[in-house]
Amino acid sequence: MNLRTISLIGAISITSFSAYSQQSIDLNKSYADLPVSKSGGQTLKLNLKKDGIFQFAAQEINVGIQMEILDGAGTQLKQSNEPNDLNDVQRMEFIPPNTGTYTLKINWFSHPENTPEGKVTLFVKSLSDKEIKERQKIRKELEPENQKNVTTIDIDHFWFAYDNLKNCKTYADSVNCIQKNYLDRATNGLIDFMQVRNINPENLIDAIRNNKARYEAVRNNTYLSRKAEPVINEVFENFKKIYPGFKPFKVCFAIGIKNTGGTVSNQFVLIGAEVTTDTTGMGNVSDEDIIAKIKGIVAHECVHTQQKNILDSTAIQCKLLSQCLLEGAADFIADLVVGNPRAYDYGDKHEKELWNEFKKEMCSENYGNWLYNGYKKSDRPSDLGYYVGARIARAYYENAPDKKQAVSDIIVITNPLKFLEASKYDLKWRN
Repeated sequence: MNLRTISLIGAISITSFSAYSQQSIDLNKSYADLPVSKSGGQTLKLNLKKDGIFQFAAQEINVGIQMEILDGAGTQLKQSNEPNDLNDVQRMEFIPPNTGTYTLKINWFSHPENTPEGKVTLFVKSLSDKEIKERQKIRKELEPENQKNVTTIDIDHFWFAYDNLKNCKTYADSVNCIQKNYLDRATNGLIDFMQVRNINPENLIDAIRNNKARYEAVRNNTYLSRKAEPVINEVFENFKKIYPGFKPFKVCFAIGIKNTGGTVSNQFVLIGAEVTTDTTGMGNVSDEDIIAKIKGIVAHECVHTQQKNILDSTAIQCKLLSQCLLEGAADFIADLVVGNPRAYDYGDKHEKELWNEFKKEMCSENYGNWLYNGYKKSDRPSDLGYYVGARIARAYYENAPDKKQAVSDIIVITNPLKFLEASKYDLKWRN
């Protein structure tokens, strides 16, 4: 059992805890071996003070979990993000609206790839008055940056922390350096990014240690994010032209753990600058090329901010098709917004065989052959589900007499199979 992550966020008092019944737990203690399974999780009681700041860290051990906080009436007040894997740290921060008893639930995360059971080590830290005052001071200093539509200051904070790692003598020193100089100074966007992509000091240290040369190689490129605001504004304006209902989100550039170039939260388009500006394998590229790459990724993520993943309850649930349409539609609409369709050399050369292969699996719940599979060694490009989804979306658009309505239909797909049928994409390959 690895308790390293938990031990670095506060003093430990290990307590064996295996009951599923409701029990009260103390703050600033670690509770090991909490069983969580498909048949049941943990329901724990905590006494919390109004306006305090409480940090929850749950080390997953061979199981994916999700935490939630409920008030005395059983109303959910806070929920952690979905887990990324089966052995990670789920984090959540909570500021109680009132002094009283709250319920913490640790739930088994419903997903076909989750294991049936595992354990969790839980630590709940209560920030001291001094820590809260320091937090408030930082938030005050960040107010001007948080009011901007495009924020990049988190990139400067990251490299400041990175440079100070050379003065750290221990692993704990390194973690504290990243926490204090980068994550504790997070803008509102980075705060969301930390939750959505599980960015924490331990994961950052591990990512830097395993990819040090790549981080250093991309450093100067990440600063180009400062020049991206004009092209982002152009993305917003172009989007409004083809989709009048477009509502722009704020855009935050930050440095992550090399696990995403872009994603979204409820408030932000979140750009991982260490991935987005990485030009490895691209040959000779100019600053303008990197800005153009950023523009395309922001446009793709802007589509996701507009999508409403609400499926018709009567629709056949073809999960792989649905997810590929979600991603492919974002690629296709982004191309319309940017005005420069990207090249899909491999896909265009193998389009018919890819479609014939895909349609045999399109109602599967297994995404591994088509999406989010960059980690797999293969003789063909990863994430070809994006290509398939984009081609279906393009076929729908080309066959539609009303292009603005087609854009709206593509952004909000409620019945994937009906959308596929209406696109006439499959008919293209039956001849």
